[in-house]
Amino acid sequence: MRHVPGVVGDDPFYIDTYGDKWRKHAEASGYPLNDPLNGLSDRSSQPIDWSELPPARGKPKRYFKDFAEFQLGRQALTMTYRGPLGDRSLLTLTSEATEKRWVASKHDMAAAMSVLQPALHSAVLRVRFGIDEISVIRLTPRERECLVWVANGHTSKMIGENLGLTPATVNFFIDAAVGKLEASSRAHAAAKAVARGLIPPPR
Repeated sequence: MRHVPGVVGDDPFYIDTYGDKWRKHAEASGYPLNDPLNGLSDRSSQPIDWSELPPARGKPKRYFKDFAEFQLGRQALTMTYRGPLGDRSLLTLTSEATEKRWVASKHDMAAAMSVLQPALHSAVLRVRFGIDEISVIRLTPRERECLVWVANGHTSKMIGENLGLTPATVNFFIDAAVGKLEASSRAHAAAKAVARGLIPPPR
């Protein structure tokens, strides 16, 4: 995690489950301080499949080579998350699945990441840095109400009929919530709102 103003800058918070040998190598190579995946994953707010990336050069190429040599996983997805404080984190999940199983399961894995990462990000801010991210995001009652319906699979038309609003008005509130949550879609916004406790889980 990096770029929390006044808290995280040149000394990012880094955690992994790959073991001490990789951690020492990663630190010696400067990977936590200047993660080679930063520039690659900034291209999208959605999880990126390493196998779909163009051939890497320079430090990213060395990173992928090291990763393979340490046998940390045949497949991997990386996702960038940007918080409301200008903070940013990377989450990478790896798998030993064969190519066939990976193709069949990676979309479910990516969907899980979109819910998991906001929760992890908020937890690290709260526990490690004492920052309550929820207090920074202020959704209006109507924005929360619309997101609750979105989380339960309702369209703008259906939400409008339930709330006595036009679909255009519903879209206005949902778009505002998407912007505040820095989400990529209304479904992503609903998932982030649930993960942060801003709205209840779907029924």
